[in-house]
Amino acid sequence: MKGTRAFSGILMVLLLAGAGSVISQEKSAPAQAAYAYDQSAQQTVRGWVVSGRDFQCPVSGTLGSHITVKTETGTIEVHLAPASFMKQYEILIRKDDNVTVVGSRITFEGKPALIAKSIVIGRDTYNFRDPKGKPLW
Repeated sequence: MKGTRAFSGILMVLLLAGAGSVISQEKSAPAQAAYAYDQSAQQTVRGWVVSGRDFQCPVSGTLGSHITVKTETGTIEVHLAPASFMKQYEILIRKDDNVTVVGSRITFEGKPALIAKSIVIGRDTYNFRDPKGKPLW
């Protein structure tokens, strides 16, 4: 009888742990779905990089690399790719780089932003998504 109670207790702990994991995944899935790449919202932005940083990103769900680009009409936050992808392919974007970004327009934290599909810096083109907008990582 004691063995059955112990087994039941362990089983209950495992079930609760699994339920917590599912609930956690359900909370993060809608946030990521809200930032899906939308080809109908695709646009090209040209400008200069004013800053870059990595932070936990709701768009990619990972530690993501981001840049702020100054255009003729203002600034825009550009969500590039997970920081690990940037490091793996040695993609380094510097302040004052002149860039052309193709991406899907979104609103992030109440401001216009882009989910980058590709970025051109000088003669180099870096692709983050395939032609349909699916991530390359």
